[in-house]
Amino acid sequence: MDDYIPGGSAFMQRKKLEGRRKTVIMVLVFIAVNILAVCLIGRREQRAIDGKLAEHAGETGTDFQEIMDNYKHSFRLFAQMMTQEIESHPDPDAIWDYLKSIDSKMLDIEGDTFDGLYMYYKGRYLYSWDTPYSQYEATGYAATERPWYKAAVEGKGEIVFTPPYMSYANHYILTTISQLQPDGETVFAYDIKMGDIQNLVSGLDRYEKEQVMIFDGSGTVIGSTEEKYLGGSLYASLDETEDSVIEAQKEMEETDSGSAEELSKAKDKKVSAEAFYAFRQDFRDGLAKLLEKEDETVSLTLDGRSQLGYLHKEQEFSFLVLVPVFSIVKATMTVWLVPLLLTELLLIYVMGRVSKGIKNRELRDAYVELGQTQRRLEIALSAAQKAAAVDDLTGMMNFKSFRKEISMALEDMEEDESGILVMIDGDHFKSINDNYGHSVGDEVIKLTAQMIIGRIRTVDLASRLHGDEFAIFVANTSDHSVAKRIMEDINNTLGKEAKRRNMPSITLSAGAVIAKHGDTYISLAKAADEALYKAKVTHNGGFAYQ
Repeated sequence: MDDYIPGGSAFMQRKKLEGRRKTVIMVLVFIAVNILAVCLIGRREQRAIDGKLAEHAGETGTDFQEIMDNYKHSFRLFAQMMTQEIESHPDPDAIWDYLKSIDSKMLDIEGDTFDGLYMYYKGRYLYSWDTPYSQYEATGYAATERPWYKAAVEGKGEIVFTPPYMSYANHYILTTISQLQPDGETVFAYDIKMGDIQNLVSGLDRYEKEQVMIFDGSGTVIGSTEEKYLGGSLYASLDETEDSVIEAQKEMEETDSGSAEELSKAKDKKVSAEAFYAFRQDFRDGLAKLLEKEDETVSLTLDGRSQLGYLHKEQEFSFLVLVPVFSIVKATMTVWLVPLLLTELLLIYVMGRVSKGIKNRELRDAYVELGQTQRRLEIALSAAQKAAAVDDLTGMMNFKSFRKEISMALEDMEEDESGILVMIDGDHFKSINDNYGHSVGDEVIKLTAQMIIGRIRTVDLASRLHGDEFAIFVANTSDHSVAKRIMEDINNTLGKEAKRRNMPSITLSAGAVIAKHGDTYISLAKAADEALYKAKVTHNGGFAYQ
């Protein structure tokens, strides 16, 4: 038969060669398209990673600045109180007595943040704690030579912070906030524990095994997901960091014969110094790279793993985010997975049609599967976005979503429209936690949220900010009496419902401010907080407005 088809053997050979050539071309096309797709998707993924790290660092900076603004806000209230007291009772001894009398009140208001009041007034050093003044005289203490006084003088009337430092005796970062008064000599000051900053950083869990650090202009770490790094200096050289370890070791050896408490503190300091030194050894030139490329994503190696670092700076504070590459790639799966699936499915379809003609049914099944996968990804993404906007305990809007909604409402307002922002704070809620436990406290918070939501309209907004602090936005009114009636109604129904359920009850004090087009959430919140502070004087459901 071969003789019947002239050159049959050569023909078959040519067919085989042609088939191989087509196969090679198809393979090369497949590889080339995949390489191009990976490059394009990779660029898109990199932009998404850059955006997410920038957003993460920026939001951390915003939340941090709110904490610092709260510190300043509290200090302004204290300064206002002291100014009024000095006008009424200018005698230093009377002021000293007043400082001691408000020490416990400030502790009740500020909680763990507050750590003692003091001032320089008419040539005297006055303070709120009970240490005899003779102890300061014995050490030659001169208030005007202290960092808090010098910083206030340099601030020329601005509220200033002294460089934070780690108190190993108490296990927290301390700073002093102070302000020079108009007479050019008097300085108000008090120490604050910056635990709110550490709480902020400790609560960050956006990416698996991420590290976040906040440090000041001198490099001192004041907030870190690794608590042992607190107080360390990122700007110190490796040799200086090693010297800190040697110093801590020596201090522990000298304390070995001391009390158990002193020895424990010395050991903690040594452990922290060693941990930070190990981090600095591993980090090495990583900080220099990040400083050179501020607000840019930088590839690093840390703890033997590939990491992405991002450094963001606001005023005198910096925010460092370090995330393992695997963690952020997993977190941005929706950016690259769907396009990659689409690319692969399209290639499979085209190559299959060219090579052997894939059946239509198989093609439809592939697209149905792709659609289901994409839909599941979209549902999961939607659920995650919804969860991020809701307070877990009460189901109300959380602080971030409330701030976003208020900002949008202010932008959408017409010139003649207005609303009322009301900041709400529970009275004596701490005593409920102390006397009945946090589980009962949580039930009181949930009941409070129910009463608030039940007493506002569907066009109004309500949020649990944190703890026993809430906020509502009453739309389409500028009448403070409307907000006052709402608060009276909430307090009335809250008391009755708590009694009916045999639960301890709290009252809610509130401060209100009128909101108009052009206002910002931050300015409104500050004004409402100032009104709230006035309302809180009675600690019994007071109401005030600005």
